[in-house]
Amino acid sequence: MPRFNHYVPKFILANFASSGKICIFDKHSQREFKLPPYRAMGETDFNNVELGGYVLSFEDRFSAIENKAAPLIKKIIDTKSLHNLEPMEAAVLHVFLIVQHLRSKIWRLNQDSIADEIKKRWPDAPINPRPDIIKDEQLAKFSALRGTFDNLDELTRLLVIKHSYLMIRNCRDELYTSDSPFVMHNHKQFGPYGNIGLAVPGIEIYYPLSPDIAVAYCCPSTMKEIEGEQEQLQKKIAEFFGKRFLSPSGVGNDDLIVLSHMKAELQRSKADYHLMKDLRLTPMNAENVLYLNSLQVSSSHRYIAARRPNFPFARMALREHPHWKQGRRLRVA
Repeated sequence: MPRFNHYVPKFILANFASSGKICIFDKHSQREFKLPPYRAMGETDFNNVELGGYVLSFEDRFSAIENKAAPLIKKIIDTKSLHNLEPMEAAVLHVFLIVQHLRSKIWRLNQDSIADEIKKRWPDAPINPRPDIIKDEQLAKFSALRGTFDNLDELTRLLVIKHSYLMIRNCRDELYTSDSPFVMHNHKQFGPYGNIGLAVPGIEIYYPLSPDIAVAYCCPSTMKEIEGEQEQLQKKIAEFFGKRFLSPSGVGNDDLIVLSHMKAELQRSKADYHLMKDLRLTPMNAENVLYLNSLQVSSSHRYIAARRPNFPFARMALREHPHWKQGRRLRVA
């Protein structure tokens, strides 16, 4: 039975390795070091539960999913495409990514926080019916691990309905990964209810497969918004031309320059949209890499990893946002 259990699969970590090791930055101690993939992003007995004098391991379940996903993800990285995935291959990818979300360190800590809050508020509630067989902390771990696989169908459907695409790096900067690499962001705000969740409108999801490639998901509502923005710009161009054409001065050279810029912007938007929607690809420039890396820094519990020891951005981000050191923790109302 494996005692050292990973938050992130070894085959994903190997994609970030150089000369057999990955570079790691500790957000808590600000220390940098290197580890081989098989010793990184994990801890002893993270997926093993002590139960009545025995040990119940969930590691084989994670390994079974990894074994199906590893050749598929290699194919995606080699071909740099999601366009020709078979339905079963797409299903494997969706399940694998949901499992990555549910097996992360930050997810486990958030589940523990909920259990602790329940015990604080209702100390007499019979949460653990058999303390003689299983300790409270082991019961919390067992519940989180069992829930990972009990809810797979329901949670995976939330990815199926989203639009998936690949982001391909075309700049010098490289992607980070972390102990919680499945990250989410949302530009929309929903007040005290929060804006982060698999089913929340406007949600963006990113998972780095390598320093050069990330798989991304966007909400269907986002795609409709992009289409709506293009229609509005097309309408704006027509109205501008109509007003200037009917004016006493007619369409002047300055007007033609404005129209040219507006049309170029519309054409660029349509080309980018076609690339993302139809070819399921989008280039990843330095600004995009910075954005995705900021999500890894802010969402991870403790460890950031990269192919090269390039962590000045992580240090600067933590100076500007000290609360990022603890990751994106759940708050119970």
